[in-house]
Amino acid sequence: MLAKRLFMYVYHFAAQAREMLIALEPVQPVEIVLGDFDSFEIIKRAAAEADVVIHTRDHNHPGCAAAILSDLQQKTTPSFLIHLTGTGCISDEGTQSWEGSYNPHIWDNVREINEIYNLPDSAKHHVIDKNIMNVSSELLRTACVCPPDIYGQSTGIGNKATFLVPEYVKIVMEKKEAFYLGKGENMRAVTHIDDIVDLFVILVGEAIQGGSSAQWGKKGFYFAVSGEVKWIDAAKAINKIGVHQGWLPAESKPVSWTEVHVASLLPEIPIPGIALYLWGSNSRADSVRARSLCWEPGGPSFWDSLEEDVSIAVAKLKK
Repeated sequence: MLAKRLFMYVYHFAAQAREMLIALEPVQPVEIVLGDFDSFEIIKRAAAEADVVIHTRDHNHPGCAAAILSDLQQKTTPSFLIHLTGTGCISDEGTQSWEGSYNPHIWDNVREINEIYNLPDSAKHHVIDKNIMNVSSELLRTACVCPPDIYGQSTGIGNKATFLVPEYVKIVMEKKEAFYLGKGENMRAVTHIDDIVDLFVILVGEAIQGGSSAQWGKKGFYFAVSGEVKWIDAAKAINKIGVHQGWLPAESKPVSWTEVHVASLLPEIPIPGIALYLWGSNSRADSVRARSLCWEPGGPSFWDSLEEDVSIAVAKLKK
């Protein structure tokens, strides 16, 4: 099937949407449709007119997801939905004693797909993810792309920053010390933003070919992990950069914070326990299914990107 129209409801990946459009032959004109998360009729209509829908914005907004699915489920021609979720669903925050401890469990989205499908509704993102898996059919095929913490700079216009490092740097600058929770041995899966986009491009290409060798529905759940970071190591590295750049005192050393201290961070984000999740839990996964589609991360490592990510975050905070 050659996709006649591609509808992308995007935010962070919008800057690199051009790469997705290149996959279309011939390239179609781009039409911008204005709306917000609650613009049910606008989203519904745009999705209904598309062969491939890419949803990469608020993956926790039930109204937006419902609008996308509303007419897609009624179509009589083949269509595809590629939905962004995140590894928050497999974080061990529900069982953490918040000591910054190491968890050896690495989730496998082939061997443990049933366990992923049957995660509790309290798991981050999971209610919408499961609904999207369940609506998949012969006519409407769905896939969930599940990246971990994303680092690096976007290559397009507009907002180029990712979230994890800039938010951490903001707090470190405010508190004048780098921190980790408890022992700081918790592991965070990470991936460069370009590598996430590459997986979307691959899945769009699979959709254009009518589904091709990709898996969809319940099995169409794709981790996109390129590496891992132990948070105490990240704290040490960012502390070193801060001292070298002069925005941390020369004698600064990373400090272990308590659960209460970390939990008090990011009050402006309306997600309970978001700071404990980000900097105190383990979230580990193996991208088995993505690799079966020849997805191979090629972006710079977390450590190779770190000084640039920190420097840009600091420059923005100083404005």
